[in-house]
Amino acid sequence: MLLKGGRVVYEKGIKELDIRIKEEKIASLAKDLAPAEGEEVINVAGKLIFPGIIDSHTHFNLYSRGTVTVDDFYRGGISAAFGGVTTVIDYADQESGSLIKGLEVRKAEARDAVIDYSFHLVLNNNFQPEGQSVELDLLREAGVSSLKIFTTYKGLYLLDDDKLAPLFKAAREAGLLITVHAEKDEIISQREETYRSRDKLGVRYHPEIRPGIAEGEAIKHLVGLVEEHDCPLYIVHLSSREGYQEVLQAREKGLDLYVETTPHYLLLTRKLLEGADGRLNLMTPPLRGAEDNEALWEGVSAGIIDVIATDHCAFSIEQKAQGSNSLDILPGIPGVETLLPLLYTYGVEERRISLPRMVELLCSNPARLFGLYPEKGSLEVGTDADLVVYDPGVEWELRGDNLHSGSGYTPYQGMRVKGKSIMTILRGKVIVEGDRFTGRKGDGRFIKAWQSSAFSRS
Repeated sequence: MLLKGGRVVYEKGIKELDIRIKEEKIASLAKDLAPAEGEEVINVAGKLIFPGIIDSHTHFNLYSRGTVTVDDFYRGGISAAFGGVTTVIDYADQESGSLIKGLEVRKAEARDAVIDYSFHLVLNNNFQPEGQSVELDLLREAGVSSLKIFTTYKGLYLLDDDKLAPLFKAAREAGLLITVHAEKDEIISQREETYRSRDKLGVRYHPEIRPGIAEGEAIKHLVGLVEEHDCPLYIVHLSSREGYQEVLQAREKGLDLYVETTPHYLLLTRKLLEGADGRLNLMTPPLRGAEDNEALWEGVSAGIIDVIATDHCAFSIEQKAQGSNSLDILPGIPGVETLLPLLYTYGVEERRISLPRMVELLCSNPARLFGLYPEKGSLEVGTDADLVVYDPGVEWELRGDNLHSGSGYTPYQGMRVKGKSIMTILRGKVIVEGDRFTGRKGDGRFIKAWQSSAFSRS
């Protein structure tokens, strides 16, 4: 096919170019390409063309507390595709002590995927850095470029502190980027006891139980390990002003610290936790204040924050109604479909960032950091033809009933956005056209990752 007349947005600029696609690849990009015999020509004049969006933090088909999220790799993938997302990086759990087995189990669960996917490998406290370091090498060979650890959730995911130093050493040797959910568990545990004694465990108190200082203190501790072991580190879903200040100090030292945030930490505040639908907006870390929003926007605008992803974790309204307080309500919100329009509207249209900077945050940076570039996240000849045709002239309202997640709601209910993905192309095949999904179950592929670009600076 031949896309003619669009404004093609790269991380370095914007050019008016035609794009020719042959089979699954971008065959050429140039002005005024003449249609070949039998070639489908699509007029995209006045439209923006982006590389396929990469959501590098999703939880499709997540098993949690005796239930599973409503968006699996099929339904979640459809929702993603309507938002211009062509690749997700989801999570595989350590399985019975085996990292490789966990990866294989997760790949089997993704067999119905409709968009492409890769995985981070989640470590729990059963991980033994000394005894299992050989498995880290096997993970790299299997196409995994990153690990996930937690500094909270004791008894479930929290990795004992004495395992962190040997893990940083082993990960560096294996060339695996460590990503981390950073909240200091001791602070949270103390707050839980205090608020439990006051009978204040309701959703509105969640930001007090898991305060921004818990994130800041955890990042401070981890930065010390980065400095000591010369090992790059990636902070997932940065949520607070306190955490951002620690990131700034690490960057001033020139440390290899990379940072992700999400649209909900940029745009939503804890006021949503005080309303009748508060439990629908509960996630961890919690929503915070407007001052935290502004600190994170500063990081996005200044180039301190590297990636914006969603932490998409979609439970239904009925599932979110379960539980009695902020400690046992299922945490997580849908978001993969609204990632692009929210960042375009409140980032680009509000002049906080440029279009090329948006492409960095949503495409090229996650592709590089997780070893998928240039096959994903770029618009280069010979790479996968993953593209989004975006109409900047459309204005519409986000509602649970006009999105495609199985959750049935959106935390951005009633927000108006500018621009809409009107065509999503995955490896040369149109999978969304207007309001129609035209992809097929099982057409998504596992994408083997190369080594993270974070190690190229070392």
